[in-house]
Amino acid sequence: MTSGSLNEQQSYANGWSLKGRVALVTGAAGGLGKAIVTDLRERGADVYGIDIAGQDVFRADLSTAAGNRDMVAHVLAAAGRLDILVLNAGFQVVSPLDEFPDSEWERQRAVMLDGPFFALKAAWSALTKAPGGRVIVTASSCSWGGARQKAGYCASKHGVLGLVRVAALEGAAHGLTANAVSPGWMDTGMMRGQLEAHAATRGISVDEVIEGFRAAQPANRFVDVREVAAAVGFLASPCASAINGTCIPIDLGASARAS
Repeated sequence: MTSGSLNEQQSYANGWSLKGRVALVTGAAGGLGKAIVTDLRERGADVYGIDIAGQDVFRADLSTAAGNRDMVAHVLAAAGRLDILVLNAGFQVVSPLDEFPDSEWERQRAVMLDGPFFALKAAWSALTKAPGGRVIVTASSCSWGGARQKAGYCASKHGVLGLVRVAALEGAAHGLTANAVSPGWMDTGMMRGQLEAHAATRGISVDEVIEGFRAAQPANRFVDVREVAAAVGFLASPCASAINGTCIPIDLGASARAS
């Protein structure tokens, strides 16, 4: 077996387990973040949740290099190691491009692009200390396409997918994998928080916006956060040792449509 793969004593049946592994999850107080923390713990990992606010999390400003260094130092001081880095922090701003606030452009880029870079830089030596390190980033359909009135979000999500690919290439020799997941519409606080802005700019009701989001997915339902968390848990597991540098859509088939 090659470095970082399932070893001869570890079958694929128990390769789902994360027992003995230490994970750090950013954006842990949100709907998807909580589901990821729960999934990783159910697989046996020792999980540290990080967010700007919320209960049962280490609070850090992930828009800064110092905040990312602090969160990594916190986990290493508490656990003595770091095996899994899940970069999930994010937020949404909806505004026409010519009216998009400069401050929100800078804040979105800082949290969703600069932050992951600083997190990877701070955690790299710990993640590559032994084979089997894992990096999983929450990307988006906006990582390879555009969306009206989401300039900051789309630009950040495009950029972070490039960062994932660099980490995958540089980490491979150390037995580290770096991947992303791309969820479809989920009924979370982030989605709910942008409904009124969508309704106002499009001249329709909030209920019509919700129905449009749901109908955009072929199964005509929202993706459950647990479905996304399960994919993150798989990518963090030994069973995913050969998956590296990719982005997995979890969108009920929306990405299968012809552009």
